[in-house]
Amino acid sequence: MAKWERWSVNKEVPAKLELQALIDDKDGLKLVFTDADENIYTFLFDGLVFSYRNTDEGTLLKTLDHLYKHYDTDYFGEWTLFRVTDSNYLEWLAEEADNIYEKIYDIHHYVFLTSHDVVEVLSTEPPSLIS
Repeated sequence: MAKWERWSVNKEVPAKLELQALIDDKDGLKLVFTDADENIYTFLFDGLVFSYRNTDEGTLLKTLDHLYKHYDTDYFGEWTLFRVTDSNYLEWLAEEADNIYEKIYDIHHYVFLTSHDVVEVLSTEPPSLIS
């Protein structure tokens, strides 16, 4: 069963953010968010990113059902940044890659849960806050 754990880059980043842009370029995977006051926060995954996906949160009914059953609504409803262990997404990657990366890398599942988007990233390193 997937376990969702809140995480934070630093105390200056508000708990709730909204996605403004997802950019995959030569510098890495950039996720640009704003808070309620329109302050901009850019996260950069510049290490090994094995996979990422952006899904409209309304289509993730099984995921939302899991969260409602196992966590208090305030735990996930008022927070954006999570790390997930025992995730189906990590299992999918391991199966697709015939488990070759598990022997070499420690891959983590990062989730950015917003009111409209759920961005998931499988990476060896957490993102850096670059703004």
